[in-house]
Amino acid sequence: MNPNRQKTIKIAGAGPSGLTAAICLAKAGYPVDVYESRDRVGGRFIGDFQVIENAGFQEDVLEMLDAMGIKTNFFLKPVSQAVLYDYRLRSQKVSSRRPFGYFILRGSEEGDLDKGLLEQAESAGAKIHFQNRIKKEAVDLVATGPAVADGLAKEMTFSTDLPDTVSVLFDMNLSPGGYSYLFVLEGRATFGCAITKDFDGIKTYFNQTLARFQSISPFAIHSPKYGYSYMNFCLKTSAINQKKAYIGEAGGFQDYLFGLGIRYAMKTGFIAAQSILKDKSYDELWKKEVAQNQETSLVNRALYEIGGNRGLSSFVKRAGRNDFQTYLKKWHRTSSWKRIILPWVKRFWKKESSCFHRIPEHWCREKPVSTVQTSLGPVKEKQDPSKMTATQ
Repeated sequence: MNPNRQKTIKIAGAGPSGLTAAICLAKAGYPVDVYESRDRVGGRFIGDFQVIENAGFQEDVLEMLDAMGIKTNFFLKPVSQAVLYDYRLRSQKVSSRRPFGYFILRGSEEGDLDKGLLEQAESAGAKIHFQNRIKKEAVDLVATGPAVADGLAKEMTFSTDLPDTVSVLFDMNLSPGGYSYLFVLEGRATFGCAITKDFDGIKTYFNQTLARFQSISPFAIHSPKYGYSYMNFCLKTSAINQKKAYIGEAGGFQDYLFGLGIRYAMKTGFIAAQSILKDKSYDELWKKEVAQNQETSLVNRALYEIGGNRGLSSFVKRAGRNDFQTYLKKWHRTSSWKRIILPWVKRFWKKESSCFHRIPEHWCREKPVSTVQTSLGPVKEKQDPSKMTATQ
């Protein structure tokens, strides 16, 4: 046995990034301890549908999971059709030959991604320590989720008699900087409103976008549950702080265009494990795999917001002309003109004062201090959103 594999690898956080790393390392023979501050995995989620995007990287999600040695013991459904709406409620049906995304469920129940990864980690030999908030200086990998909310979504899960539905509404007036969405599969639904601005108004935006969807086609809502999701994005020269590798949203790894981060979480968890197994630099490995994608997503985010409702209306219209996955791939593709725009976006959006990201040298975006109302009362945006309790 490799003598290095006698060392116990300690991981802070039992989300997708931490558990992916734990599975990979435990399978390779390392003793692994994972420390989770909550009493269960997926504790801040409500059994909501989320999407693993399938257009930003060359490999299909199924190919990625297979390469990581991750089994699909959780709900995983490909999506290749949807209906997009612009701010005038003009609709556009989109479809693709290959899935442009995969639905998963988040939470602690059977079939949820978090629960499935937990079972695989424990089966591989990793030990999970719940309700244990270990100090970061004592761990090897930090996978504790977002440090600060760069994007916020209020979500609702419910049961309904609606047919299977994948709908997205792009309206900057109702969801500033973001979009709203309704996903229905087999009578189980998730409705959400995602924003990147004016976090104080999230409840109002949520109610307005819900009413907008109801105006398209009224539907009943049974047994609703409410929760929040967060986006955490930054560009960095290193994702190592005090010799600790930061993975997933703890390291600011996210697609900034649509705020999707599960693929980045699992990918960077796997990369961090590979850096240990192969004794290679974590920074070199993640930069090779995802750095360019993140830079491109920053430019895409700028184009998304600058274009406003008219730009989004054009996006919706063009999305239906050809294969939708191919269309999205063009958005995610790095190009010479996007490289030219990148320094300007970084210059004008750069946060000049100190921030609460945990990465030492990085770029993050300036935004006004905001509050988000939860059951704990007003919570400053700069606080750790993982401590926020979701209520209606």
